[in-house]
Amino acid sequence: MRPVGRPKRRLTEIAARIGTTAAADVEVRGLALGSADVVPGDLFAALPGLKAHGADFASAAVAAGAVAVLTDADGAARILAMGLDVPVLVTDRPLRGLVGELAAWLYDEPATGVTTVGVTGTNGKTTTTYFVDAALHRHHERTAVIGTVELRVGDETIESPRTTVEAPVLHALFAMMRERGVTACAMEVSSHALALERVSGLRVDVAGFTNLQRDHLDFHGDMEGYFADKARLFAPERAARAVVCVDDEWGVRLAAEARIPVDTVATRESSAGRATADWQVHDADIGLDGVGSSFRLTGPDGIDVAATSPLPGLVNVSNAAVAIVLAHRAGVPLADAVAGVGAATAIPGRMERVVERTDGWPLCLVDYAHTPDALVLALEAVRPITPGRLVIVLGSDGDRDRGKRPIMGRIAAELADVVVVTDENPRSEPPETIRAAILAGAREVRPDLSEVYEVAPRAAALRVGTLLAGPQDTVIVTGKGHEPTQEIAGVFHRYNDRDVYRAVHAEGRRGPVDPAELLATDVPADRPADGPVDAGPLTVLDVTGEPTMADLVAAVRALRRTAVHRRRVAVVGAPSGPASVVELDALGRLAVRLDVQRLAAVGRPARAVYTGAYQEGSWDAESVHVEDVADAREWLTDELLEGDVVLVAGAGPELESLAADLRAGVVHP
Repeated sequence: MRPVGRPKRRLTEIAARIGTTAAADVEVRGLALGSADVVPGDLFAALPGLKAHGADFASAAVAAGAVAVLTDADGAARILAMGLDVPVLVTDRPLRGLVGELAAWLYDEPATGVTTVGVTGTNGKTTTTYFVDAALHRHHERTAVIGTVELRVGDETIESPRTTVEAPVLHALFAMMRERGVTACAMEVSSHALALERVSGLRVDVAGFTNLQRDHLDFHGDMEGYFADKARLFAPERAARAVVCVDDEWGVRLAAEARIPVDTVATRESSAGRATADWQVHDADIGLDGVGSSFRLTGPDGIDVAATSPLPGLVNVSNAAVAIVLAHRAGVPLADAVAGVGAATAIPGRMERVVERTDGWPLCLVDYAHTPDALVLALEAVRPITPGRLVIVLGSDGDRDRGKRPIMGRIAAELADVVVVTDENPRSEPPETIRAAILAGAREVRPDLSEVYEVAPRAAALRVGTLLAGPQDTVIVTGKGHEPTQEIAGVFHRYNDRDVYRAVHAEGRRGPVDPAELLATDVPADRPADGPVDAGPLTVLDVTGEPTMADLVAAVRALRRTAVHRRRVAVVGAPSGPASVVELDALGRLAVRLDVQRLAAVGRPARAVYTGAYQEGSWDAESVHVEDVADAREWLTDELLEGDVVLVAGAGPELESLAADLRAGVVHP
């Protein structure tokens, strides 16, 4: 997102501004930090990174239209070695901070004239930001939101790539706001953004702090480092004033150490800083209708107002109270701030009600809770509005803080009645390893793992969780919230928890369903696989001839039942009868869920089986697609190990012949 009216600066102007020289002079129309973000006329900022140097991508940036490069001495040397014919500005100043300042200057200080509220904290940033936006909108005709869910300027919205965008994008967004008459902005400011200077060049009118809890320690090292990065926002060069929630000791410390005027807010009777807080919440009432909560907010000079949160739970009383004070200190009359927050509409992925408790359905919620403290608050918020059992579906992120995984499992087992453990964003880690850590925590509370289930993939787990629940129960799926993708082995797959709920609802099948039925792995009574045949070092299951789609499903289930404590290998072709791509895809996913360690999908019609297995998380050498049975024979020769249980399933004489050769020992390890 960029303004229509692009800036016009000379490269020599930029060089003079940063204290260096330019070997040539060109017109610069913008600034980009990533080569994929470059548009013609941009200055490409090539920064050193954790894994690579931006200068390594300079040729791609120039090909996209970059007219010059800004970098350090190392970057300049890399560009010279490439033989790239492009003007290069070299500086020894810290580049990340410089890029933000340069972007603000390039767009002529676009945030000037836009009332800006920046919210930071471990939990509650998104909800509080949306509450603030609702309050600002009572006083400003056109507003903007920058955060985890979306980038919104007036009526234009796109999915957000991260909580806080890089500095060139941020200042371009403010230039768009100025262009479109937007006069107020509510934005999330992450600790990563503060540490990496993504908000350099911006000074917010009011900075807000919600809380500090365990998260991102893989990046910050420890809680002290995490606090120090959060505290960067509360400095005179970053904010004019602040509103700090003092429910925890970190908030009390931040309020004491901040070098700007601070309003403190205590939202609980047990708040660490309640005794001296400027604003206090009283008489919080969690509505048993499950829709919202009410409370009184007292403040300086005898202020005492009745307020509401449109979302359930004490956690959202806290978010609402902080948002009211933030909006008020940003210039919104208190009555308007209270009314705006109380009327805020649904926030994507934050206690979002997807299926209501009507017509025999359980209440189905999506929430972003992905830290131990957030999980406690979410479950405590939902329990009072749940007449029956509380069912939670949860996972934990891969390549992130591993220490919190067993803690999450323990919390789920303590505070929910039914726990379904699944995958979140495994990233580069084996998903089963992450699930095992969560289950270890759950086992501390429930040694026999009673009513604790492990189900993958996530869509199947959410379906199981929903069908385990009855009409008086509540199902909450946590961790991903609004996220539109799931990251598995470096690949982003389109996925959203809301879509799964809606698909289950559309099926029309209501719970509670017997867990044994939902999680059964026995062969159904359609057509059992032919009895296993011992063939020397192998055991062979033959489901060839003219098997139907149902036969193939039964065969994969039979493989799971037969190969107890042995490796499962499957060669699967298309069935004899009709089969949709969706059915074949589901077969591949089922094979992965039933722990088939090696899978070959044979022939073009069966390619969807491989696709489903891959999407389910079976990659590298675990699953392959081969063109014909001859290729499958060669693959088996390379893959088979003594003791394997091998399934051959699918229509056609070639597969029948392969199964016969396996039984006869012609094809063997």
